[in-house]
Amino acid sequence: MSAHLKKGIIVWILGFLTFLAAVNVFNAVMYGVDKNAEDPINPYLIRYVIPNIKIRDYFWSSVAVTCVFLALTSIVACRRLPDPHLLGRIGKLEKDISDNTNTIRAIQMSLLEDLENNKKAQEVFMSKINKSLMDARKEMLSVLEKNKKGIQETNKNLQKTTREMMSALEEYGKSIQQINMSLESVTKETQSMLKNAVKKQMAKIEKITKRIEKLEEKLLPQSKLTSRNKPEDIKGIGPRLGEELRALGITTVADIITADTKTLAEKTRASRDRIQHLKTTAQLLMIPSISKKHAELLEEAGITTRKELAAQEPIQLSQKLEKIAKTYIERGKLLESEKPTIEEIVSWIRHSKI
Repeated sequence: MSAHLKKGIIVWILGFLTFLAAVNVFNAVMYGVDKNAEDPINPYLIRYVIPNIKIRDYFWSSVAVTCVFLALTSIVACRRLPDPHLLGRIGKLEKDISDNTNTIRAIQMSLLEDLENNKKAQEVFMSKINKSLMDARKEMLSVLEKNKKGIQETNKNLQKTTREMMSALEEYGKSIQQINMSLESVTKETQSMLKNAVKKQMAKIEKITKRIEKLEEKLLPQSKLTSRNKPEDIKGIGPRLGEELRALGITTVADIITADTKTLAEKTRASRDRIQHLKTTAQLLMIPSISKKHAELLEEAGITTRKELAAQEPIQLSQKLEKIAKTYIERGKLLESEKPTIEEIVSWIRHSKI
């Protein structure tokens, strides 16, 4: 057959295939008119090759195949006939390819045989391993059976030992109960003895405390005034002013000290300065060993509260009071023996801090 005839046949076949592809494109367009692009279809020409294909995929694949066949048809139709020498070389090359293909097939067959032999060898090896595992399993089961018997015997011995220990513990518990009963009786006796001893000691302590309180009353200096004294016990408060104060609900020295000075001055006949003077005198007289004359000296020195007295330095306060006392002695308001000493001033400051 000549080369031109072969070329014509190939062009005719490719042209026919291009026509069939174009028919598929037209068929896809017709399907797309009636249905949705996502609907599956079974075209007549490719229903056995690609069943249930979507219309959109069918269209684009048909277009692609048409373009491919059209391009191949154009290439074959426009291609020049090859050189006879070139065709001879191509034939020789095809023959070499065929020979190489046969050689490759022979190698593949040899490799397959080797793989089959290896598979058989692996199966034999695995069967041996399985047999060894079965033998080992049987041996393990026999050993476990023997150990099971030993464990059962051990459990029996443990149960026996446990029963013996429980009986011993019961006896020990009975002994403990007896000991506890003895301890309870001893504890009760001890508690009663301790209570009696504590009562005796408490009675002794109360007696000693009362003696100490009496000694303190005798030894420690007493204040000239207490917070529970009547208002008239403060120098400067007579019966009339006392009645006015009681009418306001002030019945003790503490009430006068804590009351508002301005309110007392407005509701009584006493002036504001007098009320302040009475408060100062009351606070100072409540400090042990301070007499009424001593309170006047302190007030003259500018000390009107217990807090102010506590903040004084004994020597400096002694110097101030020395000057004021000298003036009082000259006026006849104070005797030389009534002048406060440094020891008394130190005692005043110490007691004002308590």
